[in-house]
Amino acid sequence: MAGAVVLAARAALATGAGYVRVCSREANRLVVQAAVPEATFVSLEEPDAVDAALANSDAVAIGPGLGTDDLARGLLQRALSDDGPGTVLDADALNLAAEGTVALAEAAQRRPLLLTPHPGEMGRLLGEGSGQGTGAIQRARTAVDRFGAAVLLKGAPSVVAAPGGGPVLIDSQGSSDLASAGMGDTLSGVCAALMAAGLEPATAGAVGLYLAGRAAVIAGRGAGLTPSDVLRWIPDALREPGEERSDLDLPFVIFDADPAR
Repeated sequence: MAGAVVLAARAALATGAGYVRVCSREANRLVVQAAVPEATFVSLEEPDAVDAALANSDAVAIGPGLGTDDLARGLLQRALSDDGPGTVLDADALNLAAEGTVALAEAAQRRPLLLTPHPGEMGRLLGEGSGQGTGAIQRARTAVDRFGAAVLLKGAPSVVAAPGGGPVLIDSQGSSDLASAGMGDTLSGVCAALMAAGLEPATAGAVGLYLAGRAAVIAGRGAGLTPSDVLRWIPDALREPGEERSDLDLPFVIFDADPAR
């Protein structure tokens, strides 16, 4: 799905990534290069080029538009096989991990790792149902304990949990306006750019949620909000001086138990 990887790449650029490579199928080359001319295209059919891209990146996002065939499985296994840069796993990368394609706990020992599942993907990772909202904090903590990675569980609200204990962060910027296809791909790109800038996985997840939510507020599109609107306004969210945000409450609220819906 070329659109998903386009959104992730554009989001990384909008968040300040200086050099973005898009590793995708050769059939997507024209679409990606037309939609994201600032990015360098790397064909998945050229393993050496993919390995070079992985080795020379400060962060990696895997999953948006990936698919679940043998080519996708091979890429995910190669990407997580050795020590490497901070990595965001989303979408089909999580679905493949749930099938046992890779061992997330082992990967988390070799690199900073952020998992960004929606409730359905979380259910597959944990081998349970896909309930949303109630129990989100406990589910995120369970995933952290099981996989040793930071977890951004998308939902209402979205939550971020990190290895080592400590409070779970609750996103207070999100709204149902963000609940549309493609927003998760955009968030993956934002988080990867923040990890490339040096943020720890859980911090990148929390700041990424804040920036996406704040960009949505600035866009002012309401229920008509699209991922492209968020992309357009992320740079403005990044530039905002804190003292001028009079309409903004604390970006995150810390809970030790699940908040009421």
